[in-house]
Amino acid sequence: VAFMPYRVNGQYIMEGLASSFLFSMGGIGFIILDKSNSVGMSKLNRFLLLFIGFVCVLVSFFTCRVFMRMKLP
Repeated sequence: VAFMPYRVNGQYIMEGLASSFLFSMGGIGFIILDKSNSVGMSKLNRFLLLFIGFVCVLVSFFTCRVFMRMKLP
């Protein structure tokens, strides 16, 4: 992904698409975490949903932090 470093207000198209995908992935992670709390779910499915939700949120968070470190001096 091409970045325009040191310019917070300026960005390339792929940079904006990548960051919007990461924000969406974090939101989907929170939705998955909410769905894992439903009634009548087996322990295996609950564990898998919790794991996938946490992975989505953490990957999104830390990758957005890397993006911001590239953008800010």
